[in-house]
Amino acid sequence: MTNEIKRTNNHTVHFMVNEEEMEELNRRFNRSGYKTKREFYLDSIMKNRIISIDVSGEFAKELRELQSLVSRNAANINQIAKHTNMSGSIEKIMLENIQDVLQKEIQMLFEFRSMVSNNLISEIVG
Repeated sequence: MTNEIKRTNNHTVHFMVNEEEMEELNRRFNRSGYKTKREFYLDSIMKNRIISIDVSGEFAKELRELQSLVSRNAANINQIAKHTNMSGSIEKIMLENIQDVLQKEIQMLFEFRSMVSNNLISEIVG
Protein backbone atom coordinates (compact mmCIF):
# COMPACT_ATOMS: atom_id res chain seq x y z
CA MET A 1 0.00 0.00 0.00
CA THR A 2 1.48 3.34 -1.01
CA ASN A 3 0.96 6.65 0.72
CA GLU A 4 0.51 8.48 -2.55
CA ILE A 5 -1.77 11.51 -2.36
CA LYS A 6 -3.82 12.14 -5.46
CA ARG A 7 -4.45 15.84 -5.88
CA THR A 8 -6.48 17.59 -8.49
CA ASN A 9 -4.97 20.93 -7.48
CA ASN A 10 -1.42 20.42 -8.61
CA HIS A 11 -0.35 23.97 -9.49
CA THR A 12 1.09 26.57 -7.15
CA VAL A 13 0.34 30.27 -7.32
CA HIS A 14 2.74 32.54 -5.48
CA PHE A 15 2.98 36.32 -5.20
CA MET A 16 4.72 38.79 -2.92
CA VAL A 17 3.12 41.70 -1.06
CA ASN A 18 4.47 44.42 1.19
CA GLU A 19 3.59 44.79 4.88
CA GLU A 20 0.73 47.21 4.27
CA GLU A 21 -0.84 44.99 1.60
CA MET A 22 -0.50 41.94 3.87
CA GLU A 23 -2.28 43.76 6.69
CA GLU A 24 -5.08 44.71 4.31
CA LEU A 25 -5.38 41.14 2.99
CA ASN A 26 -5.52 39.79 6.55
CA ARG A 27 -8.09 42.41 7.55
CA ARG A 28 -10.31 41.48 4.61
CA PHE A 29 -9.83 37.76 5.22
CA ASN A 30 -10.77 38.11 8.90
CA ARG A 31 -13.94 40.00 7.99
CA SER A 32 -14.85 37.60 5.17
CA GLY A 33 -15.96 34.57 7.14
CA TYR A 34 -13.89 32.19 4.99
CA LYS A 35 -12.28 29.27 6.80
CA THR A 36 -9.11 29.22 4.69
CA LYS A 37 -7.10 31.87 2.91
CA ARG A 38 -7.00 29.63 -0.15
CA GLU A 39 -10.80 29.82 -0.48
CA PHE A 40 -10.72 33.55 0.20
CA TYR A 41 -8.04 34.25 -2.43
CA LEU A 42 -9.65 32.00 -5.04
CA ASP A 43 -13.08 33.57 -4.61
CA SER A 44 -11.59 37.06 -4.56
CA ILE A 45 -9.85 36.42 -7.85
CA MET A 46 -12.35 34.19 -9.65
CA LYS A 47 -15.62 35.85 -8.66
CA ASN A 48 -14.62 39.47 -9.21
CA ARG A 49 -14.58 40.97 -12.65
CA ILE A 50 -11.42 42.54 -13.91
CA ILE A 51 -12.03 45.72 -15.85
CA SER A 52 -9.65 47.01 -18.47
CA ILE A 53 -10.19 50.47 -19.95
CA ASP A 54 -8.41 51.77 -23.01
CA VAL A 55 -7.62 55.38 -22.09
CA SER A 56 -6.45 56.46 -25.51
CA GLY A 57 -8.02 58.25 -28.43
CA GLU A 58 -11.35 59.98 -27.89
CA PHE A 59 -11.64 58.68 -24.34
CA ALA A 60 -8.29 60.24 -23.35
CA LYS A 61 -9.24 63.52 -25.03
CA GLU A 62 -12.51 63.66 -23.07
CA LEU A 63 -10.69 62.83 -19.85
CA ARG A 64 -8.14 65.64 -20.38
CA GLU A 65 -10.91 68.10 -21.25
CA LEU A 66 -12.85 67.14 -18.14
CA GLN A 67 -9.75 67.46 -15.97
CA SER A 68 -9.05 70.91 -17.42
CA LEU A 69 -12.63 72.07 -16.87
CA VAL A 70 -12.68 70.90 -13.26
CA SER A 71 -9.32 72.59 -12.58
CA ARG A 72 -10.44 75.90 -14.11
CA ASN A 73 -13.71 75.82 -12.19
CA ALA A 74 -11.94 75.08 -8.92
CA ALA A 75 -9.60 78.03 -9.49
CA ASN A 76 -12.53 80.32 -10.33
CA ILE A 77 -14.46 79.27 -7.24
CA ASN A 78 -11.37 79.86 -5.08
CA GLN A 79 -10.99 83.37 -6.53
CA ILE A 80 -14.65 84.13 -5.88
CA ALA A 81 -14.37 82.80 -2.31
CA LYS A 82 -11.29 84.98 -1.72
CA HIS A 83 -13.10 88.05 -3.09
CA THR A 84 -16.17 87.27 -0.96
CA ASN A 85 -14.07 86.83 2.18
CA MET A 86 -12.27 90.14 1.56
CA SER A 87 -15.36 92.18 0.68
CA GLY A 88 -17.86 90.43 2.94
CA SER A 89 -20.40 90.06 0.12
CA ILE A 90 -20.89 88.47 -3.26
CA GLU A 91 -22.60 89.92 -6.30
CA LYS A 92 -25.63 88.22 -7.83
CA ILE A 93 -23.91 88.04 -11.22
CA MET A 94 -21.03 86.09 -9.65
CA LEU A 95 -23.45 83.57 -8.17
CA GLU A 96 -25.18 83.21 -11.54
CA ASN A 97 -21.81 82.66 -13.23
CA ILE A 98 -20.87 80.01 -10.67
CA GLN A 99 -24.21 78.29 -11.18
CA ASP A 100 -23.79 78.35 -14.97
CA VAL A 101 -20.25 76.97 -14.80
CA LEU A 102 -21.23 74.24 -12.35
CA GLN A 103 -24.21 73.21 -14.48
CA LYS A 104 -21.91 72.85 -17.50
CA GLU A 105 -19.47 70.83 -15.41
CA ILE A 106 -22.25 68.57 -14.14
CA GLN A 107 -23.50 68.01 -17.69
CA MET A 108 -20.00 67.12 -18.84
CA LEU A 109 -19.56 64.77 -15.88
CA PHE A 110 -22.82 62.99 -16.76
CA GLU A 111 -21.72 62.64 -20.38
CA PHE A 112 -18.33 61.36 -19.26
CA ARG A 113 -19.95 58.89 -16.86
CA SER A 114 -22.10 57.58 -19.69
CA MET A 115 -19.04 57.28 -21.92
CA VAL A 116 -17.16 55.39 -19.20
CA SER A 117 -20.14 53.10 -18.55
CA ASN A 118 -20.47 52.28 -22.25
CA ASN A 119 -16.73 51.66 -22.47
CA LEU A 120 -16.77 49.44 -19.37
CA ILE A 121 -19.63 47.35 -20.67
CA SER A 122 -17.66 46.59 -23.83
CA GLU A 123 -14.37 46.07 -21.95
CA ILE A 124 -15.39 43.78 -19.07
CA VAL A 125 -13.27 40.68 -18.94
CA GLY A 126 -14.66 37.74 -17.10
